[in-house]
Amino acid sequence: MTAITLHPGQHDYEQALAGLFNGDAAACDPLIIVQPRHEQDVVEAVMRARRNGLPLMVRSGGHSRFCAADGALVLDLSAHFTSIELEADQVRVQGGVGMGALLQALAPHGRMLPVGTHATPGFGLLLMGGIGHLSRSLGLTLDSIVALRGVRADGTPFVLRGDGQDPIAWRLLRGAAPFLAVITEATLRTHARRPLDVRRSLTALEEFQCCLQNAEALPREMSCSFVLGVPPDSNQAAVLSYVVHAVDDSGDSNPDADCTDVWRGRVMGLEELPDFNMPGHDGSLPAEPMADTDRRRRLRSWIHAISVESGQTETLATILTTAIQRAPNPLCRIDLQHIGGAVRDQPMQSSAYRGRNAEWSIVISGLWHPDDSSAAEGVKQWSDDLFDALASLSCHLYLVERHPGTIRYRRQLQLAYAEDLELLHALKCQWDPDQILPTLNTSTHG
Repeated sequence: MTAITLHPGQHDYEQALAGLFNGDAAACDPLIIVQPRHEQDVVEAVMRARRNGLPLMVRSGGHSRFCAADGALVLDLSAHFTSIELEADQVRVQGGVGMGALLQALAPHGRMLPVGTHATPGFGLLLMGGIGHLSRSLGLTLDSIVALRGVRADGTPFVLRGDGQDPIAWRLLRGAAPFLAVITEATLRTHARRPLDVRRSLTALEEFQCCLQNAEALPREMSCSFVLGVPPDSNQAAVLSYVVHAVDDSGDSNPDADCTDVWRGRVMGLEELPDFNMPGHDGSLPAEPMADTDRRRRLRSWIHAISVESGQTETLATILTTAIQRAPNPLCRIDLQHIGGAVRDQPMQSSAYRGRNAEWSIVISGLWHPDDSSAAEGVKQWSDDLFDALASLSCHLYLVERHPGTIRYRRQLQLAYAEDLELLHALKCQWDPDQILPTLNTSTHG
């Protein structure tokens, strides 16, 4: 069977776009959507994009703003590239598999992987880094990669392993793959599945600096991530502390609670953790709202993810608490994902991910509803202003979100890739000669 090709006006075309998580991507109008069944279908789609001068966008989990675009060829891996094969302690995963689905598949075999803080992202998270609740003890998701299979943006298939065959490509694909190639399969090293203790607590913004200081003193076996935002049963911003610790079956390692609203639990694997979202003051998480049936009316976003080292808690707390109090609407939030520990164990030159010295990856999520025509400018300005305020403290930018065509894009690329940026430009010219994949061009004019 050959690839399925979808065109505007077809029901399946609309369904494919309606299935995207990212509201900006869902609202786009691609020229064509290709759902490949085999690697040769991917090669043919890449060559079609080259022949016709079309931007090539790759859909895996559907979270990225760059999984669809007006006038583009969208390569939808989620439809058929969904195989998961476990052999001993390694798993082969095709490029349309979400990280939550991967955890669910591994659980019956007593295996797991360190993945992000949410279940639905796909290969974008895997290939750009993958920061989650077990990063401090098990490393980044990309640190688990032992082999990659895919198609370069010039149409050439490849298989790479960390055996020195092509060390530059191997390093840059892990952290910058979306600029270079379509990754159709990854082989990952798994870990034994272990019980996890989780403690969630709500505190006032005034306590945030103390919470940060306590978190930075935790052992690497524990992570304490945060969300600054407005609880669903309140109109005042607060801080969610979210502590995770992998334990033995008999262990009881949650630290003593010192907050008013505290909820503890033990789960048997990452896929059973409570959502990393702001709860109500009774600890309950509101039901996820149904996605609007009109794909053009989904929430829009303007997101930055910037990393900082430890030891800056006073300045960081002041900047972030001030920002969340000035957020233009209750949808906006600031996440702090706790890293360090095992992330620092890998050499800086082992991949294109350059944030190994960071303690925090700070995700600034500016959100608004497209029905509010006046909201976009204010939300973007809020998110950009917070990025600018943190830039002087930063050691890295986690490039899961980026803003080509803006005055900040050059700074984003420099923070993300540092001295690897020159190598990345050179390899992109070789692997993507027609520039059909996402751009490294920092011009504000396109």
